[in-house]
Amino acid sequence: MASSSPRRPRLAYISSINARWVHLEWVAQELDRERFDASFLLISIAAHPPHLETFLRQRGIPHHRIDCQLRPWSILKTVFQIARYCRREKIDIVHCHIFFASLVGLLGALLARVPVRVTTRHHATMNHGTSFYWLDRLTNLMATHVIASCDLLRRILVEKEKTPERKIELIPLGLDLDGFADVEPQRVEALRQKYNPQGAGPVVGVVARHIELKGIQYTIPAFIELLKTHPTAYLMLFYASGPYRETLEGLLAAVPQERYILVDFEPDLFALYHLFDVYVHVPIGPDQESFGLTFIEALAAGVPSVFTLAGVGPEFLVHRDNAWIVDYASSEAIHQGLRSLLEDPALRETFVERGRESIRRFDYRQMVRNLEAFYHRVAPAQRG
Repeated sequence: MASSSPRRPRLAYISSINARWVHLEWVAQELDRERFDASFLLISIAAHPPHLETFLRQRGIPHHRIDCQLRPWSILKTVFQIARYCRREKIDIVHCHIFFASLVGLLGALLARVPVRVTTRHHATMNHGTSFYWLDRLTNLMATHVIASCDLLRRILVEKEKTPERKIELIPLGLDLDGFADVEPQRVEALRQKYNPQGAGPVVGVVARHIELKGIQYTIPAFIELLKTHPTAYLMLFYASGPYRETLEGLLAAVPQERYILVDFEPDLFALYHLFDVYVHVPIGPDQESFGLTFIEALAAGVPSVFTLAGVGPEFLVHRDNAWIVDYASSEAIHQGLRSLLEDPALRETFVERGRESIRRFDYRQMVRNLEAFYHRVAPAQRG
């Protein structure tokens, strides 16, 4: 009698992101379905369905939505729904993304005795010193594997949260690098007409939520100083929402209204970076970014940039080679970086060329191949 062939490992992604998050779109699109039987559990904690649901439905990718309210009875119900799904579908590997999805997803998978329970860590130390810290520790305990996207996160997990090194997998996040580099001119022009119809410049760009750790409070004074030598400069602040916005608006009161713009959200992130002559992202400490996709986005788009070293940055950013690196919390250093870039065309060209060379390993296709190799290695042996 011929032996039956092994079946594909059954993989369930669990996410609680309602807004668009292209990371999981790329995973859903690129994963080798001849090797893995993948489905998605979408935990919806907002009034509208998750954006990913439409993406998956249009492509015929198996998925299931669980509506959840942030109340104890609803959260508990969600845990049991996840457990039932995992048992019914005979899931071999659960892979959770984002803090809330990891808590309920790993607990549900544990109740269902899913043998491989994975979480990708997407935050750094935001819960340290708060009552949520023990939930980070609980998540790490429930997981059989924790994916860290950069060495900073690996060190936080091991040194500060005492996660066993054997549990940790280092797999960098990935981006559509070509999508940022090759943008149709009409898309860029449409955004320029929308946000800078007068053609003011040079344009200083910032893409970051208005929270203290992003360091925008040091970029605004640097820009004010820059106006003394570049009086037509224009500051563009995108994703301008968050608890620190009122403080930043107070700083912007010293900037002429025609010299800056605040924009809450712009969906065409690929074209957005092409509006900028220089870019600034200056988190106030090395662990104030869990990864820092914006470092890679800016270099992929070919924008000369002023950065502090945070998140994944120390692994590939080099001062005066592919970016201008400044001290934390220093408006003076940011101003010096802006002037150096704006007044040195050759340096800007060097940053564009070497910046793109330095981020090739962050292509999303490579990220998916790394994930596939990991799943193949940890999947329990199966027979049909």
